[in-house]
Amino acid sequence: MYGAPQYGYGGYGRRRQPYGTYNGGPGNEYFMKLPTIDWGAKPLVEIKKDFYDLSPEANNRPGEEIEAILESHRIIIDGETPLPKPVNSFDEAVFNEPIQNIIKQMGFVEPTPIQKVGWTSCLTGRDVVGVSQTGSGKTLAFLLPGLLHLLAQPPVTPGMGPVILVLAPTRELCQQTYEEAQKFMRVMNLRGAILYGGTSKAQQQQQIVGGVDIMVATPGRLLDFLSSGMVRLDRVSYFVLDEADRMLDMGFEPQIRMISSQVRPDRQTLLFSATWPSSIRRLASEFCKNNCIYIQVGDKELTANPNITQQVKVLRSDETFPYLCTFLSGEGYNKKVLIFVESRVGADNLVRDLSHRGFSAISIHGNKSQNQRDYAIRQFRNGTINIMVATDVASRGLDIKDIDYVVNMDIPRSIEDYIHRIGRTARGTNTGGALLLLVSDYPDHRKGKFAQKLVEILHGVKQPVPPELQRLAQSVS
Repeated sequence: MYGAPQYGYGGYGRRRQPYGTYNGGPGNEYFMKLPTIDWGAKPLVEIKKDFYDLSPEANNRPGEEIEAILESHRIIIDGETPLPKPVNSFDEAVFNEPIQNIIKQMGFVEPTPIQKVGWTSCLTGRDVVGVSQTGSGKTLAFLLPGLLHLLAQPPVTPGMGPVILVLAPTRELCQQTYEEAQKFMRVMNLRGAILYGGTSKAQQQQQIVGGVDIMVATPGRLLDFLSSGMVRLDRVSYFVLDEADRMLDMGFEPQIRMISSQVRPDRQTLLFSATWPSSIRRLASEFCKNNCIYIQVGDKELTANPNITQQVKVLRSDETFPYLCTFLSGEGYNKKVLIFVESRVGADNLVRDLSHRGFSAISIHGNKSQNQRDYAIRQFRNGTINIMVATDVASRGLDIKDIDYVVNMDIPRSIEDYIHRIGRTARGTNTGGALLLLVSDYPDHRKGKFAQKLVEILHGVKQPVPPELQRLAQSVS
């Protein structure tokens, strides 16, 4: 029988790892090994942080035109005046020629909203908090100003570095951020390192010995390297917390604080998040103290991307797999489809059953080796396989720009996870679809509350609410 036990609906199957030990993350025993640094007594390399510059067109833009740009993208920018002006094109950002050439090669037509204000904000040298939905282009928003910052600093010597440090919650997000950075590093003769769990530390150490300009890391693996003395962070002057809300959700706050204690206090700190809960507000107030600029694109509260058309079907457990097959043979035929399930065993079971029906599918989850995960992502990205079945290991950071549909075969842990899951489609200015299959005859105390929140999400993006979902939401007092 298909349904809850088969694919992990309602929590069946193997459970997730504790969030505090993701990606090779250390336990508290590592924290005691990190030294307390007396920054006042430590000789530090002098750093330069202010690179704010605009083209004459952007610099002379009238105030009413600036307001029109901000309002058209629902952008709020706040902080002490003077506030940086937005740019409306790549040329207005005045990046150097190598950066501009790579941007053109990447085929971008216009900066995304977070890039229009993020670039100029980051170039001021002030701390920045950026709140913007998943898939909005945050990586280039902090990466390109970071490259200008890096080029202005004294060269990194062997055994030293990095200058730019990016912390991210998952291996996948680290890999995608690093791949973006590599496009520029190759041309600009820069050295990089990427650190995450699930692969050889010895191989990762080889990236570091000659000196590193840019490092992208998960908190757990970086602490592992710090505790053993293989990495030093006293040259870091551009410190990025990417997907900060997800890192806190995964229990990484103690690790982030320990890493921060090893970074010079006069660094520039950039914190990017898809949501703005109290935990992130508190962290931002502590970490971003240098005349901070606050950027918000869209609503503070988590909302769905209006470019995603959402469908919800309430079905019996024995109807879910046949319905999925019908969907994949019809609306999803020859489309790139990402399917989420609750458990690792469920992911493999679903791939097996889809394969028996003639569909080309592959799975990705925490029990896969890094080589297996890389292979699955590569096959899915290049279109060799058009259906990927995933657990939440891929719900953040899976940056494949042409996913057509996201299917949820279970109720996510929270409405936030639902938003992040479906955010894998409709990246940038693209459109996409999302399908949620709710099992009516399987007991799950979360269904009613989740339905209530989903109704609010659908209302927020002005999309129809199916009557069966409305009834489910109204069944909860």
